[in-house]
Amino acid sequence: MASPSRVVFKSSKTYCSAAAAASSSSASSSLSTSSSSSSSSPLSRASMKKILAKARKLEENNNGDADQAEMEGFLVDYSLKFMKCIPDQVLTDADYNDHFGVVVFRLCPSNSCSDEEGCTSGYADFAVDVGTYVEAFMEDQQDNMNWDDKFDGEMFGQCVEYEDDDNGETGYYIGPGCTEDGTGVRMAVFEDKYCYQVSETSFETISNGWSLPYTEGGVVSTKCLACMDNDGAVRDMCLDLYDVSPYRCETDFDFDHYYYDNNFEIYRYGKDKTGCTKIEVMQSTKKKAAHGAVWQDLIISVMLLITAAGGFALYTVWWRKQKENLERIDDDDDDESGYHQQDDASNGDGEHDDGELVRNPSDVYQEMEDNKVEGTMA
Repeated sequence: MASPSRVVFKSSKTYCSAAAAASSSSASSSLSTSSSSSSSSPLSRASMKKILAKARKLEENNNGDADQAEMEGFLVDYSLKFMKCIPDQVLTDADYNDHFGVVVFRLCPSNSCSDEEGCTSGYADFAVDVGTYVEAFMEDQQDNMNWDDKFDGEMFGQCVEYEDDDNGETGYYIGPGCTEDGTGVRMAVFEDKYCYQVSETSFETISNGWSLPYTEGGVVSTKCLACMDNDGAVRDMCLDLYDVSPYRCETDFDFDHYYYDNNFEIYRYGKDKTGCTKIEVMQSTKKKAAHGAVWQDLIISVMLLITAAGGFALYTVWWRKQKENLERIDDDDDDESGYHQQDDASNGDGEHDDGELVRNPSDVYQEMEDNKVEGTMA
């Protein structure tokens, strides 16, 4: 794992004022921005230049002057398009340092590059860590938008420890990371020195009320960025990111060049396809996670629906039984009421209201006994 940068935010005022300058200049450049994912310590600018020097030296050893000029001439007609930010991926750079968070960007023909979708033909996909992408973007904006020379764009691309002016070390780190939807890059507070675990503690809490810029995204532009600058030259951002990308997928790219195949540790000439599988896996992992979340929500919804239906069925049976019991009680009440009504209809003399004599069985029996006695005497 790469060691984190030891640059320290000693003053929230300095950091926020620098961010304000960046935000103001970015607005004047009319570049729309969006959010992205979390990252760890990126390549420093010195390391990037070192890698580029090695890459260009390789090209010089293989008639590289001509190839370099050809590549620059080729990229003039292309635009760089931010595609997505993947927070839960680890990327190993050329120095074998690991970084959390990956940005996938695409080089599209400028005449077919869409700010929303990018392009669907004649393109190549590349993957770099979030910090490297942010740093390259900030330096490009500083070079091309006439930002203040005192502005240090590198701080936006690094995972650095935050120190309060009064209390010193806070144990928190500030760095770039992916937005929740993966469509842009944001700044966030992290718990660890690799800027992997986002903290639940807000920046305002550790900075005495100061606000951290770009917490909702917008650190980098997500629109098509032409690789040709206003002077007709190729932007360093396109060249640098092209050269330092550890994963490339140039299957549909109309450009052949020398490249190093890490899989077989040999130099080849043609289209670099060594990163196609890795880039596809990184992107599909996020798609599968999103797809899995959809299925999980669907399963939960179905279970709730089944539970509700089962509960309604049980309630229906219960209520039907209750209704039957109530009807049975009503019938019993009606029978008892009729019995009492019959008693009430009889008067004390054993007669109905209509005058009909109601004979008591005991009286009848006594009469029969009396008649039997009289018959014997006769």
